[in-house]
Amino acid sequence: MSLTRLEVSGIRNIIQARLDLHPRINLIVGANGSGKTSLLESVYFLGSARSFRNASVMPLITRDVEECLVRGEVTSEFGQHSLGVLRNRDGGREIKIDGDEISRATDLANLLPTLVVGPETVNLLLGAPGLRRRFLNWGVFHVEHSFNRVWMEANRCLRQRNTLLRQQALKQQKIRQDELDTWTVELVKHAEELDRIRSGYSKVYAEIFLQHCESLAELQGVTYQYYRGWSSDHSLIEIYEKDREIDQKRGFTTRGFHRADVRIRLNGQDVSSVCSRGELKVLSWAMIFSQGALLEGSAASNLVFLVDDLGSELDERHRHRFSNHLISTGNQIFATGIDQDSLAAPWKGQEFKLFHVEQGVVEQIA
Repeated sequence: MSLTRLEVSGIRNIIQARLDLHPRINLIVGANGSGKTSLLESVYFLGSARSFRNASVMPLITRDVEECLVRGEVTSEFGQHSLGVLRNRDGGREIKIDGDEISRATDLANLLPTLVVGPETVNLLLGAPGLRRRFLNWGVFHVEHSFNRVWMEANRCLRQRNTLLRQQALKQQKIRQDELDTWTVELVKHAEELDRIRSGYSKVYAEIFLQHCESLAELQGVTYQYYRGWSSDHSLIEIYEKDREIDQKRGFTTRGFHRADVRIRLNGQDVSSVCSRGELKVLSWAMIFSQGALLEGSAASNLVFLVDDLGSELDERHRHRFSNHLISTGNQIFATGIDQDSLAAPWKGQEFKLFHVEQGVVEQIA
């Protein structure tokens, strides 16, 4: 699978752009602020209907423009598909696949799965648990077909339970205990199934990740632990019974699948406290590449890797090691850099297309 054509309109400083892409390696060079990362963001937007830089879509839309639009063509062994995603400032969204309007962004993710590595990747280790939870969910979604159904049901039950708890906390109305109990039982059922799926995925992922820690990051003594969001000493139904008064006072469910996390340690200590910034960078990139390796053989085995600012993020030795790994996967790659020679060096001997970006204007370099 590869993205063969990309059309961008109204994404940050890119007013209009059209790129005919290489099926394997596409290099994008330009000064800081020129629009390099915005092109990567456009590819990600096409496969997810959202940005990898902001939770809100508003900063993505060009200033003084009402909407942004990205179109593309994806070619795979099963044929060719046209994708289109439009977002506007009013919050509206339109997603089309082969001309048919669809409602779920997950359909995009199945056709154009993308993984991003760049300056923000280190936040997987330094940032809030929500980042690692999203990272975990992305991998499970592409490996376990039942995940999306269970995930949606678990979130539906959580929203219903939290609504009742919030009403109680705000004294809006006295909640019916039997109604709260009903939603609690349903929530526990789906949360435990979700935990089973996540746990199974994490066991397989951990093995691959530890291998990459040694081969790519050159670090030994690293451990990977999945935390499900509640103590293993008690069942979730027991915990909700024990936390009943606390949850009713706070107005939300304190523990559960929505508090899951991934914990990375080096020789028993959290990596954020014992590793250098450089070690954290290569560890976080190894996390992403391990996720890609686990997807080999799945429906999302043909990935698109978006590599932002390769030259500034890794030293020369790691740049070549990671680029060689990317080449070996056979997946399509988009990589950015500010210096043409430094950007092209790790891909020596490979065919690629080179694009130059300046003030949002994109041109292919022969």
